[in-house]
Amino acid sequence: MKKIALLVFLLAVSETASAATPSSDRNISETNIFTVGEIVVTGKKEQSKDRVTAEEMELLDKKNITQAVNLLPGIFQGNIGARNEGMIYVRGFDMRQVPLYVDGIPQYVPYDGYVDPNRFTTFDLSEITISKGYSSVLYGPNTLGGAINMVTRKPQEKFEGKMTGGISFGNDQIASTLTSLNLASNQGNWYVQSSLSNLDSNFMPLSGSFAATKNENGGKRDNSDTRDFKGSIKVGYTPNSADEYSLSFINQDSNKGVPVYTGFNPSAAVRYWRYTEWDKSSLYFIGKKELASKSYLKTRAYYDKYYNVLDSYDNATYTTQTTKKAFTSIYDDKTFGGSVEYGTELIRNNTLKLAVHDKYDMHKEFNVGQQAKEFEDNTLSVAIENSWAASENLSVIFGVRRDFRNTIQAEDLQGTTLTSFELKDNAATNYQLAVVARLDDRQSVTSYLTRTTRFPTQKDRYSYRFGSALPNPALQEEQSWNYGVDYSIKPFDTLKIQASVYQSKLSDVIQQVDNVAYVNSIWVYQFQNTGKATYTGFECSVDWQPVSWLKSFTGYSYIDRKNDSNPSLLFTDVPRNKLSGYLQFFLDKSTWAMVESEYNSGRYSTSDGKYKAGAYGLLNLRASTSLQKSLSLQASLENLFDRNYQVAEGYPEAGRQYVISASYAF
Repeated sequence: MKKIALLVFLLAVSETASAATPSSDRNISETNIFTVGEIVVTGKKEQSKDRVTAEEMELLDKKNITQAVNLLPGIFQGNIGARNEGMIYVRGFDMRQVPLYVDGIPQYVPYDGYVDPNRFTTFDLSEITISKGYSSVLYGPNTLGGAINMVTRKPQEKFEGKMTGGISFGNDQIASTLTSLNLASNQGNWYVQSSLSNLDSNFMPLSGSFAATKNENGGKRDNSDTRDFKGSIKVGYTPNSADEYSLSFINQDSNKGVPVYTGFNPSAAVRYWRYTEWDKSSLYFIGKKELASKSYLKTRAYYDKYYNVLDSYDNATYTTQTTKKAFTSIYDDKTFGGSVEYGTELIRNNTLKLAVHDKYDMHKEFNVGQQAKEFEDNTLSVAIENSWAASENLSVIFGVRRDFRNTIQAEDLQGTTLTSFELKDNAATNYQLAVVARLDDRQSVTSYLTRTTRFPTQKDRYSYRFGSALPNPALQEEQSWNYGVDYSIKPFDTLKIQASVYQSKLSDVIQQVDNVAYVNSIWVYQFQNTGKATYTGFECSVDWQPVSWLKSFTGYSYIDRKNDSNPSLLFTDVPRNKLSGYLQFFLDKSTWAMVESEYNSGRYSTSDGKYKAGAYGLLNLRASTSLQKSLSLQASLENLFDRNYQVAEGYPEAGRQYVISASYAF
């Protein structure tokens, strides 16, 4: 009843809600961007490339957000092979430490803090922004290493739409098909935006260089099929130029196989898993109201549901469940929440923002035939952020946020008896300070210092890890002090260079401590706040169009992650070096060809350093032309040289694929 009352209260407050004016420092077109879905830090300029636009996603044929954000320096694409789940690393931090949002609404799963970014397709997005190093306190809790915000579309015309169809081939067969439809209308004081997409992958084609193993014979990757259906609708009311109210609903219906491990690590389990249901839906309201010419109020209220069915089978036939390793596991998670943000510029050259966030998470899990366990947390955050324009060319931004996490329920199943874990609460304080200087009309620099935190998830605190671990309800928050300098220069109108140097000093990192207890005839481990680490890095990007018929982009990332508390325990899944970019050649206004490339150095897949995914380089070719004013055709040849590569040892990635798509815009 309390959760329902909270949602009703937030919806009521949103009747007087408002949003800040978007920053004037943007360097991209704001066409079709749902600006009230953005998180804006007043006075902070874009010194490191931190966003991917819808145009770039379409240009480079990035169908999910993992692929899309991998275009940016400082971002590394990973793969949790044992769950066939994508992973995004932001300057070395994973998605528990860098939460995912849509229009500022948190999307991560309450139980483990993760969410599979491969399931989030890009066809209804206007942009994706990533906060790296410096993330606003206005986002709310758990932004230890930053934040990722998917911003949806907003129509500009009285009637507009786009239809897209595509097909990919691998191993001389149809590997996947795509259909999407966007329809929208803006009638002045109201608008509607709708989207449908379906991405069906029959299999992932392996490289011809892949050598058959005991569990994989090559060609079509076994049990690699996925299906992602997504539908969304947004209805908005804009009574005047300053106020806006919108109600959105997004539904995702997915299922996926989990290809088995094919590597050489004898301790790696071979699992015959399928996610027969991976469903997620979000209903949210965002409102803005200008209280006076220099003040505003903005609210968000949301309900999010995640439902997951995992089937574990006896063998590669995926038909029987009779052995001890077979089960059907169900996760049923729900979240109620909302936020209220107030901003004012009543003091000259000063913007003050206050925000309150509340998030009520519920997780229920059970194996079919067993009793369900339930967990509930409530997280409250109070934040203040102040931006002071000290002069025309200098701004100072300061923010502080206090987070509180109240553990309401945490059930433990012993045999057939439900008991309760010890209920522990947490509290943490976050700080941020940035100085933004415009050196001249073409140069700017930002230096910052932040202290950020992340609360341990329900899985961190309460999971037995299939009998190999001891829960630790007393886990405390992870902490990080982040330092950095961002620099941007535009020496010519056709050339822009952005660079960043940074360091993060982590403490109280949640790490595995072995042999803490002898339980059921085995030594078990426990997760404890024992870790200290230092992440140091450099990244840069260059956008250059030297002549009208040639455009280029290059991004480079370097990161060194040191485990200060246990140097023999290596960090995994993030390469030290990454270089990516493209050359785009224009034949005329509507016809172009492109060479896209990416290089990643090797990365460890196990913390002892015995198993790693080797370095690799990829080359893709793309071309597009307009058959008529509204109809365009695009073709791609991905992984041109059919490279056999991995981002996680034992889980090979796709070989050469041919992709053809057509789009009709109106």
